[in-house]
Amino acid sequence: MPDAGGSVPRPALGRRTVAALALVVVAVVGGLWAVGASPGGPASLLTAPSGGATTSVSSPTGTPSRTAPTSTTATTSTTDAGTRPRAAEPLTLVGLGDSVPAASTCGCTGYVELLGQSLHRATRRPVVVHNDSAGGATTSDVEQNLRDAQIVADLSHADLVTVEIGANDFDLDQVDDPACLPVVTSPCWADTLTGLRTGLTDIVSGIRDLDANPDVRIALIGYWNVTLDGDVGAARGGAFVAGSDALTRAVNATISAVATSSHSVYVDAYSPLKGTGSLDPTSALLDDGDHLDAKGHAILANAVLGALAAAGVVTALTPSP
Repeated sequence: MPDAGGSVPRPALGRRTVAALALVVVAVVGGLWAVGASPGGPASLLTAPSGGATTSVSSPTGTPSRTAPTSTTATTSTTDAGTRPRAAEPLTLVGLGDSVPAASTCGCTGYVELLGQSLHRATRRPVVVHNDSAGGATTSDVEQNLRDAQIVADLSHADLVTVEIGANDFDLDQVDDPACLPVVTSPCWADTLTGLRTGLTDIVSGIRDLDANPDVRIALIGYWNVTLDGDVGAARGGAFVAGSDALTRAVNATISAVATSSHSVYVDAYSPLKGTGSLDPTSALLDDGDHLDAKGHAILANAVLGALAAAGVVTALTPSP
């Protein structure tokens, strides 16, 4: 996301990231790092590398430590037991978006990869994670990236796609300008909010056009803040805090509306980190006040899993007993 002091996007250490998800390093076979399921053992977690070398590990045991909130928008699964997947069938998860899902500034496992671990535990299936998020990406960038050969390949048989995008669309120099409030009627943001709605709608359509899986599930994820928050944001003053919060709520309302109209799942990222707006998210943020730390990514991963569960997606992706 851009820094509120300018329009500098969240930095990235690389365009594509894949986290280490294993305790055992395995060999590369056909370009895919994989831990195979042993006879009689649990399904494995697979991680597909993109770019540099990586390791693949079996997902850790245990359950998330926080209870995730339910999604504001839920879709109802129509998959019955007769068409549910077999336990040996890998589940493919693709992450699209900006530096929040990319998690390249965190030095930790990001929420996309954590979600893959949770889905592995919940569904007992191998999980392949392609994180095609990029630091600094805008909605337009993600639209254009749907023509990238590698991303097209990643999406071709995806079971679940998460999308978190939009924060970098805005010129945040005006966040603390009283003339730009209220956000929903201000000319400062009107065109960009309209562009976000149109672009995100096109992204959802593009994903479905590229995916050979007619039952692909798509989750659209909101933001706790589209710019600086916590102690760093508060240091900018009351006008900045009020303006950034109002803009964030407008962005989230736009993302939620697209989720409803496109039959996707909306994931509320605001409530688990800020409650109704009174909680201080500082402990879940890096020192820049802009990106999630390990705690923040764990919270957001739980929020995504909770929204998917509430929408019936986790059940639909789970093999019949």
